[in-house]
Amino acid sequence: MSSVRGGAIIPHQGVVCLIGEDAAVRDSLAALLQAHGYGVIAEARHDRPSLLPMSGVFCVVLDPHRDGCGEAEVIAETRAMFPDLPMIAISHGLGQPLSPATRVESVLEKPLAPERLLEAVRRFRQGRGPAAQ
Repeated sequence: MSSVRGGAIIPHQGVVCLIGEDAAVRDSLAALLQAHGYGVIAEARHDRPSLLPMSGVFCVVLDPHRDGCGEAEVIAETRAMFPDLPMIAISHGLGQPLSPATRVESVLEKPLAPERLLEAVRRFRQGRGPAAQ
């Protein structure tokens, strides 16, 4: 597989859909994933049109922090948009555990250790299911 960045075709191991409103966090996570060989579609919100062509996407990484919304609500909205993709949520400290209905396969707490995110993504890419938290 490959993606286009700056006019150049970049080979990758599959595409991660990265969603989060904080541009600095989104950009740093995208750079981390790209540095480890993944293609990235990065968007501020789950409802952006450029996410629709999902060829090669194997998981969603979601930073569910959004002003005026609870994390569980953002997760539920995103899950509805991507019902068949495994999801990794980066939590800012959920006040309560997520219900099984959210179908989040992995929840990583902030502050986020890069190696934990990479391991979660790697496991989904290899089809081995949820990563240990």
